[in-house]
Formats: sequence, structure tokens, C-alpha cells
Amino acid sequence: MNPAFASPNAWKVREALDKIPFIASFGNFLDETSVLADLMLPDHSFLESWVDSLPESGALEAVTTVAGPVMKPLHNTRSTPDVVIEVAGKLKSPVALPWKTYEEMLKAGQSPVAGRQSPVPSLQPPASSAKYQAPRFDGDAATFPFHFLPYASQAFFDGSTAHLPWLQEMPDPLTSAMWSSWVEIHPQTAARLRLEQGDLVDITSPHGTLRVPVVIFPGIAPDVVAMPVGQGHDNFTRYASKRGVNPIEILSPLTEAETGALAWAATRVKLARAGDGDGRLILFAGEMRENPYEGRR
Repeated sequence: MNPAFASPNAWKVREALDKIPFIASFGNFLDETSVLADLMLPDHSFLESWVDSLPESGALEAVTTVAGPVMKPLHNTRSTPDVVIEVAGKLKSPVALPWKTYEEMLKAGQSPVAGRQSPVPSLQPPASSAKYQAPRFDGDAATFPFHFLPYASQAFFDGSTAHLPWLQEMPDPLTSAMWSSWVEIHPQTAARLRLEQGDLVDITSPHGTLRVPVVIFPGIAPDVVAMPVGQGHDNFTRYASKRGVNPIEILSPLTEAETGALAWAATRVKLARAGDGDGRLILFAGEMRENPYEGRR
């Protein structure tokens, strides 16, 4: 988790963290949140420790998975749950936990019950208590005419893997962009705003402005502009720091009513041409097409 990176500026997460007198951080790499900590406790990698997963289920019964480590720790690190379990027993008022290790906890939770049979699921799902609510959007449509759609990057997901250079090098499967940030704009919108591939554009919401190069992309609606999430880190190793921009920064602080989660698609923006391409847009396929020596022997 990296809330200092993955939260809109309007939530003022960094300001709230600055007011906490003591922060301990677990992790493998320094990021925007861990640099604010008073104590760093290096965690195992996922290959060095026990892990569990409870993915969102598309069936009537959820399935949990547990996996053990596949290698010994390379460095002086410890699994975060193991540290928490140990610290719980050493508090001034100890918390009595039934396990001594994270492995023991996971195995206890996954032990099969003898003779237990899964119930046959009903073919008729229970009626939902959720009620329809009209969508809300932050930003006046006359001033901010475009819907802003940040989406999870194919390579970086929410930005947690942007520090891996081989993922930075991997071209986006649809645009072939790499090592950079970009905004995807429909060809009709680009023509109306006199934008060419690679031109710089300012994307402004009621909460801030980002400057990025344009990718003209026919697979998007004319009234929508989209950006992948994952770049724009201030602190996340030499491969990700100061590379691209973070679209989450300018999102509205609106939340989804049922879950309280951030309403990712609730922000409206406006666009303004900011200049000709300055080399910020790096295209794998584009570089191949523009190579004057391509095909020569």
C-alpha cells in the first residue's frame, strides 16, 4: 500500500501523515509513503514468505489460496505478519494470539473440516438491496467538457511495480508507448483541438493540472480522455522516480456510495494545447517506423 501516491491530492493524505508522531513502514523499496516513516522494517519479497489471496469471486462461493515460500530470504528481512504477531505479544498489555507465526496462522485457517461438504448453491441469487443512484461528476460540464478516465496500467497496475525496469521497457499493448505517461484522445477530438501525435497538452480538473503528450487513439469515445496509472512517482527507485505524471493527483475526492471507494471516473477535465512534442512520448512501434535506416543492409 502506498496511500501517498494512490490518493487524490484533495484527500490531503501527506498532510495527515505529517501529523502522526511516529510511523513504522514495512516494504521492499522506498516509496512516497515509506519516506515519511520514522522506522523502516524491510519485508520479505512475495517469493520469500507465506502469502494468501482472497480474490474477488464471480461465483456464489469465494475461494482462498495459500502458498508457501519458494526460496530462502536473500537479505536480513522479516515477514510483516510475523513481526506483527511477535510485537502483539510484547506490548505493555499483550494481545493473546493463538499463533506464533504467520505460517501457523495460515495453516490453521486453511485446515479442512472432516466430513464437511460444500452446500449446493441456489440457482436464484438473493435480491440485492442496492438502489440505483444517478452518477455524480465533479466539474461543470461547460467548463470541463471531457470525462477523465484513469485506468490500471497493464504493466504497473496501480503503480506498485513501476520500479521494475523490464516493465518500464515493455510497450503498452495498444499504443506501444513505454517509459512515459500519455493521454489517449479520440481522432475527432484531436482534430478539433489541432493536436498531433506527441503534442503536449494540459489536462486540468478542478483539483490540478497535468502536462502530458498526446496519443491519438480511435478506441475511445470523443468526450472521454484516458490515462494509464502507474507513472509519476516522486520516490520509487531510479527507474520510476520523476518519470511521467500521476493522474490520480487531479482526481475528485468523491467516493462510491455503497463501498466508500474512490470514484475513479467521476472527474471532468478540460484540455489545452501546451506545445509541440518534446520527446516525452516514447513509442516502440513509432520509433521503428521513424528509423530512416530501417530495412537497409
